[in-house]
Amino acid sequence: MSNARFVEGDKDRSVKPSILVLGATGYVGSHLVPKLLESGYNVRAGGRDGVQLSARFRDSVECCTLDLLQPDTLNSPLQGIDTVYYLVHSMLSGDDFAARDLRAARILAAAAAQAGVSRIVYLGAAYPDNTTSEHLISRRDTGAALASGSVPVVELRAPVVVGAGSVPFEAIRDMVNHLPAMVLPMAARHTSAPLALTNLLHYLTALATPDSAPAGIYLLAGPQTISYQEQIRRYAKVVGKGFVTLRVPGLGLGLVRLAMPLFSSAPSPVIRALLGGLRDNMPNDARAIQRLIPQPLLNYEAAVEEALAQERQQAGSLEWYQGNPRFRDGWPNSAYYGDCLVLSRECALSPAELWPILSRIGGSQRFFSMNWVWAVREWMDFIVGGPGRDLGRDTPDRLVVGERVDSWRILDVIDKRRVLLGFRMKGPGSGTLEFRLRPLAGGGSKITMLAYWHPAGVWGQLYWYTMMRPHSFLFRHMLRAIERLATARMASPADERTQ
Repeated sequence: MSNARFVEGDKDRSVKPSILVLGATGYVGSHLVPKLLESGYNVRAGGRDGVQLSARFRDSVECCTLDLLQPDTLNSPLQGIDTVYYLVHSMLSGDDFAARDLRAARILAAAAAQAGVSRIVYLGAAYPDNTTSEHLISRRDTGAALASGSVPVVELRAPVVVGAGSVPFEAIRDMVNHLPAMVLPMAARHTSAPLALTNLLHYLTALATPDSAPAGIYLLAGPQTISYQEQIRRYAKVVGKGFVTLRVPGLGLGLVRLAMPLFSSAPSPVIRALLGGLRDNMPNDARAIQRLIPQPLLNYEAAVEEALAQERQQAGSLEWYQGNPRFRDGWPNSAYYGDCLVLSRECALSPAELWPILSRIGGSQRFFSMNWVWAVREWMDFIVGGPGRDLGRDTPDRLVVGERVDSWRILDVIDKRRVLLGFRMKGPGSGTLEFRLRPLAGGGSKITMLAYWHPAGVWGQLYWYTMMRPHSFLFRHMLRAIERLATARMASPADERTQ
């Protein structure tokens, strides 16, 4: 999906470069796009998930849905582009991520050359020459594949980045927030030079213009070289949490990989890939990039404080995406990374015919099916001091933002299209429930339920893993019941439908 805002054809060199950010919904890309917009650049945001692109950026930027493994999807997004930021990786795709990354880089290099792109800025990873990490080797080979084309490439090799959403940072945050102590492998003694997200964005933004730095490879590093164990200790000190770390001889990275998902919701494939980098000390000589793009570098503590402060200031939106603070509102220790359970059902009725039933959720109508299950959960919450038995609807026949639906709160309503409910009961995390109605081309509609969960520590993770299957069963029955009740309503006389 592309809403063209650029004039295609010859580029006007008197204006700022036009930029395509690939991987715009990722951790770095989602921060870089607004930074580039603030600096006055013409920006396109590219990614595979059009829904996530829209949720992240709304109408602030042109969004292009594309797939780097499908060359035909790159033609339109690359038209009129001067600089491409390559911020993508395939670590979530499975064990073949390295092969996929290599293939994607070669396709992009060829497509960029054909489109007349002036330069590619690639964000890779710092690594020692003797690394055996599959992830780090893949980052190296991806850079080489991009540089094998005719378009000049600036490759930045970054260390651990300190900022909300960075997987290493989130793993440390989840660990310290929810555990009193942690045993670490001896590999945690190895060092790196963590870089603040602010400093990384400064480098990337400066590289939008060709005269900022010649093509080549540049190592990035923060001002301090510290061990991974020390990073954990310093984070705990910043947030005022007593936390004990102990390195244990014989504790292998394999056991750490198994344990991490128990207390952190950061993507497991990414964590597994990144853990391979713990085996070595990372290089830290960033003098070359600092000569070209000088800036003061934040130390680790300052970077953590800034990351947490910036996250608190974010308003978020009512569309879900990873890290959206609106979906963690009131749960300060719930994880940045959440999970989403999606269930859909197609039926012959239109959204307008389903909406009156959906609008009566909660209150005397309750939850359409298996209401005893909801009652058990509400009583459990009431016993521990929660609002589980605060039942009823403020407006029983229509959905109004801000009002209650039993133990939920209405966060957003789009008439005959969407309702978003926030979970008010006590629990080990932050929960949100969304209903979407969409008309189908041949008639009828599709009703979709989306359950979002941002866990808080071990109990939050266990809650999700153990309750996902029961929730799936319960929600499927709810969807069937909504259709059944709407069908019965439409079969009743017209005057009864208005009661």
